[in-house]
Amino acid sequence: MPVQVTTVMIGVEDLARSKKFYGEGLGCAIAQDYPNFVLFNMGEGSSSLALYEREAAAQDAGVSSEGSGFRGVSFHYIVSSKEGR
Repeated sequence: MPVQVTTVMIGVEDLARSKKFYGEGLGCAIAQDYPNFVLFNMGEGSSSLALYEREAAAQDAGVSSEGSGFRGVSFHYIVSSKEGR
């Protein structure tokens, strides 16, 4: 069974501005909205787009957000349960 990328996450400097661009500018539907994270539903059969504050994303990845550390994008395969792997 092929694995599909379920979410593309982008680390952004200005979450509010990016949320406005993707939500209002491009018309993407917000699926989840948290203080440091926004998830957009990109349509049936598409991967989701997640925006995450760059500093928080780098911290989660265990690298520096400066220089050659965190590059600002990651790909995820998210399952609803352990059995879904």
